[in-house]
Amino acid sequence: MNKVIEIRKAIQSAIKEAHPNVHFENAPDDAAYPYIVYNLPDSLNNGTLENFVLEVDGWDHPDNGDSTALEMMMDTVDKAMNRKTFVIAPDLFFTIYRDSRETITEKDKRLKHRRYTYQARTYGE
Repeated sequence: MNKVIEIRKAIQSAIKEAHPNVHFENAPDDAAYPYIVYNLPDSLNNGTLENFVLEVDGWDHPDNGDSTALEMMMDTVDKAMNRKTFVIAPDLFFTIYRDSRETITEKDKRLKHRRYTYQARTYGE
């Protein structure tokens, strides 16, 4: 069992329950708005637990109106993720804690972008 792949599967499943249009690392150019992209860009291991950084980005397009739909989507995802524990195996589980919420301004001012950053604290191997 590969720990990172199993964590990704659990995260993908939880986000998909909140919003069906989910991608890992990058969305295809023709992805329908709104959509979610998540990534695990970094981790630190102190010998007892490995702490992953989880970034969840929400994207929407101005043709969908103001940012209300984007904010509601991100709130739904946050409720599915923040302070939740995911059991992968009897000896491996992780809990997610939100660190921050950001509004990101894109070069293309028509796009709306939000990023929620979490810690995924893993226990076990």
